[in-house]
Amino acid sequence: MPEQYARRRMTDRRDGRRMRTISPIFQLSPFTMLSPSDAACAFTDTVDVSAIETWLRSRRAEGDESISLLHIVIAAYVRMLAMRPAMNRFVAGRFIYARNTIDVVLPAGSGALDAGAMSVTVRFQGTDTVFDVYRKINTRVDNLKADQSADRLERLASTLVKTPRFILRFAIAVLRWLDYHGWLRPGILEKSPYHGSAVISDEGAFHLPSVRRSINSIGALPVSVSVGRIRTVTEMDKAGQVRDRKLMEYTVTYDSRIADSAYIGGAFRYFRYFLTNPDALENPPERVNEDYM
Repeated sequence: MPEQYARRRMTDRRDGRRMRTISPIFQLSPFTMLSPSDAACAFTDTVDVSAIETWLRSRRAEGDESISLLHIVIAAYVRMLAMRPAMNRFVAGRFIYARNTIDVVLPAGSGALDAGAMSVTVRFQGTDTVFDVYRKINTRVDNLKADQSADRLERLASTLVKTPRFILRFAIAVLRWLDYHGWLRPGILEKSPYHGSAVISDEGAFHLPSVRRSINSIGALPVSVSVGRIRTVTEMDKAGQVRDRKLMEYTVTYDSRIADSAYIGGAFRYFRYFLTNPDALENPPERVNEDYM
């Protein structure tokens, strides 16, 4: 983090710094759209994965047997955040914050990433390559499997649902109040499946199309990316030749309070570029952009 952002100010949170110089329209938006569901927008797109499949075959021929399409999707999203950092903002306590870290939440059963837990949160750097992403995910999952206390969150949830409803409602209300004021402990923030840069799920691993996931009203997850199954379509190219194309569908749900449509559209153009050019993810970016204050 740059030196000018290193010192935490009074209205900053443990997980983010408050945006103070953005447009007043955006500063007012959390007061006019009170919950993420009020501000949620979504779109579905398709991308040709022929380049990804070629790249994966070349990597597997070199011994990277377990690297998968989902690793490339996550690496493309991390690289997008390095170039368009406003996508890493979130809304909490009616303020807009720039997240200090890049944390991707992988729901339980995310293809080959299932670690037997409710979710896996992996922390990345803007300079990470696809190989760094692959290594960090594997390390995190292996550590989670080896950690006997890793399922504490699931055990806690199991205990909470057995308590009387008024106690459960009170406990959730306290957590919401603490999160609203930015007073949740760092340990909770790091393990929470409701706090992060994005939640990325691979529905295609279960032969399902991409789905529009809701943005939770609790926590601070501004973006959801759902990757669907790959389908083959037959098309005629410009030369008049009939050929098959393999297309992957993905659906993005995002909190429109973090940035305008032009910015978000530009960010996901980069996302598409990296999905169609996975070779570009083999090296670190020339520059990691910082969100302005």
